[in-house]
Amino acid sequence: MIKRMVQSDKEGTKVNNPPFGAVANPIRAMVAEHQNEGDRFEKIDELSNHYQIPEDACATYFTTIKGLQDFEKDLHRHIHLENNILFPKATELETRLAAGN
Repeated sequence: MIKRMVQSDKEGTKVNNPPFGAVANPIRAMVAEHQNEGDRFEKIDELSNHYQIPEDACATYFTTIKGLQDFEKDLHRHIHLENNILFPKATELETRLAAGN
């Protein structure tokens, strides 16, 4: 939907109303999902003793913990980009398009 709104803005055309209503509706759902995933990774961080690898850990253990830690960093970056940049801009664009600007 965001891609359609951007294209509509570039072309000066009207966007059809999506079945989910305002773009804020799926955004709310995605923000809730982001919060849930953040909570899960807080628990993983806690259970893994903040991704500490024991001295006697095997290569598989090391690889697993390192992979989880890298995934969490990527997840936080993804969540930041969507929650703080993409979603506000999409909401602003939808408002502007609805106003006919």
